[in-house]
Amino acid sequence: MYFKVNKMQTVLKTLHVIKPNINKTFPIGTIQTVKTVFEELRLPPLLDDLKHCGHQLSGLVTGLVSYKMTEDLSVSRCHQWMTNPLLLDYLGLSNFGDDALYRGLGTVGENRHHILSHLLHVLKHEHGIGLDMVFMDWTSTHFEAKPSDLIKYGYSRDHRPDRPQITIGLAQDHHSQLPVGLSIQPGNINDQQHFKITYQEIKPGLRTGSVLVFDAGATGIPNLDLIVSDKMKYLSRMKLNTSDITQHLDTFNKKEWTPVMTGNPDEQVYGKQLVFPSRTKYLYFSQKLHDDTLVNRRKHLEQEYDEALSLWKTIQEQKRPRQKYRNSNHFLQTHLSYTFPLTGLTREEAIDRALQLSITGKEGFFALVSNKDFSLHESLQYYREKDGVEKLFNSMKNELHIRPTRCWTQEAIAGSILIAFLAQLVISMLRYKHDVLRHVSTKFIMQSLSNFALTIIMGKNHVKNRVFSNFDWINTMIFCGNTPGS
Repeated sequence: MYFKVNKMQTVLKTLHVIKPNINKTFPIGTIQTVKTVFEELRLPPLLDDLKHCGHQLSGLVTGLVSYKMTEDLSVSRCHQWMTNPLLLDYLGLSNFGDDALYRGLGTVGENRHHILSHLLHVLKHEHGIGLDMVFMDWTSTHFEAKPSDLIKYGYSRDHRPDRPQITIGLAQDHHSQLPVGLSIQPGNINDQQHFKITYQEIKPGLRTGSVLVFDAGATGIPNLDLIVSDKMKYLSRMKLNTSDITQHLDTFNKKEWTPVMTGNPDEQVYGKQLVFPSRTKYLYFSQKLHDDTLVNRRKHLEQEYDEALSLWKTIQEQKRPRQKYRNSNHFLQTHLSYTFPLTGLTREEAIDRALQLSITGKEGFFALVSNKDFSLHESLQYYREKDGVEKLFNSMKNELHIRPTRCWTQEAIAGSILIAFLAQLVISMLRYKHDVLRHVSTKFIMQSLSNFALTIIMGKNHVKNRVFSNFDWINTMIFCGNTPGS
């Protein structure tokens, strides 16, 4: 747009007629949201105290979190994005090099425990986050790098056992659905060990009687004893043992077990309580889980049958089998033979027989354990609500792109993970303040914030006119407190 005879061009004409102007437009929604949430969490003073010279750490972290919620390509590309003069002015920064961002990542990573402790304190005492019930879970993220003291090989939730990784723990408040704890550990640590680290991170915010909900991987006598010694409660899934099978599952009768209401009319769930002096065990049978387990197992057996048949044909034709069936050691020789179910039965008969042989009697059954007196309905409901943490992991991995991490020092890796955690906290704070956003995906919220723009129009005598644009119902609610047309 340009001014001609005191009139502004509003019609797009042919290319040789359009003239450049000095009007500026830049997306402001994401940065403004991050700044507002950071101020509500009292983060800027804390961050600036961690860095006493050079550029303000609060401005650098605000830019890193904002970029994480927009493009999120790399730290160097973030530097190019942030050095826009308008963004620098908005963040209160002067021009800087990308090494300042790397140093900033290292600083926040080195001081992450202090930052997380501050966030926990502010959320609890200034935002009314009670932490009466906390969900906990753990995951891993892999690296395209050589192993180090932090990056190690271990059990991969990314289905990449060939790559080294780190493990990440998250804690989420039940009522507000806000992430309240983060822990970062080497990639070879198991959930039982990692539980203690995550628990110590959130312990200062817990109260006597707070309930911790976690999965079977972290359930162990030392962890349960630790929770009990701190006068807190737990609800966890546990593995079915032999006595459960022989005394209860083998004699299962729907008429003798209690029907459990789940809110899903198509799901039949039956439960049974086993009360012990120090805990209560909850046994459940889900018809849907039983049927889904057998369906999935049958699909797997069909794949295995076809794979075995293909291998048999390869042997019959005296060809070399695939590498996965051979030993790569030059001093060892592999001989392959085939047996049932490749002969004497049709494909369907063989798969049916293999399916019957695979049945253990535990299909459809699962067990929960707690030292708090829950009903069958309550324990199942609270445990299933734990999938909120899994949704946080999914959001951080697939929407905020916590991986790939393009830094290799321990402090920078921890800082990069913390930036993703802060970005998720910003999104969760928006959902906490606006109930209608609770079921809106992270992707759509970030798109709406990125679309919200500020245009600076240069008028007469260099008078600047500011115009906000690209409103939709999400950013209108966030910035104006209502939806368009209300």
